[in-house]
Amino acid sequence: MAYTPETLRQIAEAQDVFVWEMPEHEYHPRTTNWYLIVSLVALAGVGYSIWTMNYLFGLIILLSAVVLLLAGNEEPRKILVQIGHNGVVVDGNLITWEKLHNFSLIYHPPFTKVLYMDRKYSPKPRLKLFLEDEDPVVIREHLMQYLPENLVLRDEHFSDILGRLLRI
Repeated sequence: MAYTPETLRQIAEAQDVFVWEMPEHEYHPRTTNWYLIVSLVALAGVGYSIWTMNYLFGLIILLSAVVLLLAGNEEPRKILVQIGHNGVVVDGNLITWEKLHNFSLIYHPPFTKVLYMDRKYSPKPRLKLFLEDEDPVVIREHLMQYLPENLVLRDEHFSDILGRLLRI
């Protein structure tokens, strides 16, 4: 069923059971040592690629290092999250319940307070919503009306843990 942009906007605004602001992504402050280590690892990788005559690998390492060094230094902007009876709105984009497969709540305060939502039939990645000060029990009760809970996922995804450890 296709909605007009105006209808989608009205539905998105009506999602008001839970409303909070969260950072767009996790922010990891980086020290001078972090920059030094990343630079040394990148130089070692480029040196190895030259030694093995694998120049494409060297180019990929160099581009990755430049992106890591330049991106991610600014603090993330705050985005609005809304959960209601029609779906989830993240930064003004409505995702209806029909487009979501399941949800997982990972709640180990003060370190981890995350709501994961897997999408159906979508190349887009899973939704990762930081709960901030929201009550996970009340959110879980609301979500169970619309989505099954993924009880297999008990901890954060490995990629999220690795990203936090490497500060990327």
